[in-house]
Amino acid sequence: MKEFVVGCLILSIIGILIVGGTIFSLAAGIISFPFHVAGNEIQTAHDVVDKTINADNSIYNYEWFRQTYQDIQAQKTQLSNAQQSLDIFIKMSGDRKSWTFEDKNEYARLNSIVLGINNNLAQTIANYNARANMANRNIFQNSILPNIIDATTFIIK
Repeated sequence: MKEFVVGCLILSIIGILIVGGTIFSLAAGIISFPFHVAGNEIQTAHDVVDKTINADNSIYNYEWFRQTYQDIQAQKTQLSNAQQSLDIFIKMSGDRKSWTFEDKNEYARLNSIVLGINNNLAQTIANYNARANMANRNIFQNSILPNIIDATTFIIK
């Protein structure tokens, strides 16, 4: 009987230690949670700075803004040329009622070119503006490049 009492006493002590340890662990977790959150926020800020402001990222983003701005300028010229071709065709073809099947096809082709360049230009400008508004990207623009490009100043029609 003595052994039974000693065994129960040992099991009781182990049970109390397990329950106490669990409660202590939960309490420590609850108390340390705000400090853990604050530490993660600070570490995240450090990680963002480390990944954003480094030589490779700086060069990549600066070059991306320069290249995309030049692409927009080239597409603006392409759009102007395509619109001039369409306008010249309309002017030289005379009254639309007298157009042949080939004339109508040529008009549709030239108009599709203008529309395609116009849509591509609008998308390129939207991409540029989206990156220009990103906090971790716009710092790589310089005072020569515009912060935002107004699509309505480039698109014809």
